[in-house]
Order: sequence, then C-alpha cells, then structure tokens
Amino acid sequence: MRIGSIELLCLLAGAGLSAAWNHASEDEFRRAIAGHNHALVAFIEPSTAASQALEPEWISATESEKKKSLLSVDCASASSLCKEFDVISYPALRFFDGHGKMTSYRGPRRASSILAYLKRAVRPTITPLPSDKKAAAFQSSDDHAVIARISPRDSHVRVLYETLASQYRDRLSFGLAKTKTGEEATTVACYNNRDGQQFTVSDLTPINALSELVERCLTPVIGEFTRANEMKYLQADKSIVFFFSPSPAERDAYARAMLSVAKMYKEYLSFVTVDAGEYGDLAAPLGLAPGVYPAVSVQNPMFGKVFPYPQGRGDNDDDDNITPESIGAFLMDIGQGKVEAWDGTTVSAGEEGGQGRAHDEL
Repeated sequence: MRIGSIELLCLLAGAGLSAAWNHASEDEFRRAIAGHNHALVAFIEPSTAASQALEPEWISATESEKKKSLLSVDCASASSLCKEFDVISYPALRFFDGHGKMTSYRGPRRASSILAYLKRAVRPTITPLPSDKKAAAFQSSDDHAVIARISPRDSHVRVLYETLASQYRDRLSFGLAKTKTGEEATTVACYNNRDGQQFTVSDLTPINALSELVERCLTPVIGEFTRANEMKYLQADKSIVFFFSPSPAERDAYARAMLSVAKMYKEYLSFVTVDAGEYGDLAAPLGLAPGVYPAVSVQNPMFGKVFPYPQGRGDNDDDDNITPESIGAFLMDIGQGKVEAWDGTTVSAGEEGGQGRAHDEL
C-alpha cells in the first residue's frame, strides 16, 4: 500500500468533517460525574497544539459513543473548575468511575483507543471466563487482553494476578479462565491483537514475570515517538526508523502497511511514527527538510549516524512513495554498507542533485 495514495484518502475523509468541540458547562460536567455515572472528560485549552490535535479524534469518539460518556471542558473559560481538578497541562483526560474515584487516562489519544478504554473501564477488574467459548471471545475483545489459567494450588499467583490487573486495567482487559482438563500448570497469556502477537509465561518463579509479560505485550511493533518516551528508544541499543507525518490517519496507515517489515527487523530496529505537527523540530537533525512530509530517516544512536530516506528512490515516476518494499530495500542497503551516513550538510528534500554525498551510491 502506497503512502502517497493514503494522503489523498485522508484528505477526502476529512473533507466532510465540520464538527468542533462541544464543551460542557460546569453544571453539565457536575451532573455527568454525579451519582453512579461514569465519564471520560477531556480538559483542554483550545490554543495549545496538543488540544488541537486531540480535537478530531475526540469528536470521532464522541460521535461513536452512544451512551454519551465522553465530554470536554474548556479550561480557558472554566479555569477555576480545571484548577479544582488539578489540571496543569493540556489536554488532560480523566476518567470518573461514578464512585468518587478519578483516574488519569494514559493511553493513545486516538478515537479507537479512547473507545477501547471506555469499554474496559466499566468491566470488572478481572472478567470470569467459565467456558472456552467465552475465553475465545474475550481474547479478541480488546487491543490487549490477558487470560490466566491458574491452578488451585497456586493461590499466591492469583493474588499477584489480581494486583497486576488493578495496576494495568486501564490499558488491558484481564480474564480468568478455568484450567483445562488434565492441565495442572498455571499459564498466563497476553494477546496484542493490534499487532497480531501472543506472549505466554508459565515460569512464574521470578517476582516480575507477570509485569514483564504485560510490558512486552503492550510494546507496539511500531510505536509513537514523543518527548516522553524518546530516551527509552534512544537507550534501547537499536537503530530507529522514523516516519514523519502531521496526519494521524497517514501515520496509522504507515504502521499497518509497514508491520511485516517491522516484525522482520524488530530484534535490531525500532520502528516509530512521529507527529510532524507537534514534533517537527526533530526532522532537521535527522537530515530531513522540515515541512516536507511524509518522510523517513534511520538513526543509529550508538554511533551517531543518520540515514535519511531519499525522495526520488524507485523505478517509476511515482517513486516518491514510501512502501514496505522500498523501505525494506533501503534498510538492506544500509546493512550492506551501500548507503553512506548523512554528512550533516545536505537535507533530504527531493531537490535536483539528490542527497549530495550521503547517497551517491544509491
């Protein structure tokens, strides 16, 4: 799937979107969280870039949420209310469970992730799964689902599992199934349905076995690079393949299209997408022309080398497109020493003359 055609689809899809924030008044907000009602609230400040980026995703989620459990508050006009709930940065997403407890939402700020969070937020911390049919349905009911089959003799594991579920319930759905006939060992499996991966642990001797299982399961094959997680990627002893785009739909399409390539190289490379609207300043140090998107660059943090993906690479007139095949070939060329590291002077902007000394061998 070519990213060039995706951009057109994104523009067409967004052409009919005229909806905007529909903020709740203070009275509406207090009624929404009163009694036993649950609600996910976005406290926003309209002038901030992050709030503006959330707007189309929040509106999409709101239109899909039939129970109207989503609402927003404009902190520019309701500053005292936002201060009351300790909102110090924008947007701040908070879940009110209807019993007086407020929890910060820590997931991706995408409509699909927001809706998935609402579904798991109203589930039991651990869902009983009395039959194989229910276990199979539960396994695919969320982007990330954990199913434990705990032997009666492992009561301590049950306690650990309950603790884990309480800690991670905002990001995964947890289920408890019966051990199968003839099985005595305890097993815990985590399903990353978004990336089509499964992780299982049966040796629960290490005290952190369950938490490590969940963290591996939660780690996306293609993640989203932000200021908050950049050190995690830079210190992972892997080269990083960056994809820049200001369009959430385009970044999602790239992640889907590039999944097989990312899985092939996951032991050696970290694939990430970057919101070029919010983190466009990261493009120039990676040899990319700011504002020219979509764009790809490969960085080796260990040796300080950068390999911008050159526009104009390909065998036809439509060769500026970024495809799994072209990126896979580019990575292969880097591995075989056919691509020189960026010299720090030219930028990948598709200008006549190409990439200067950095890509003369391509």
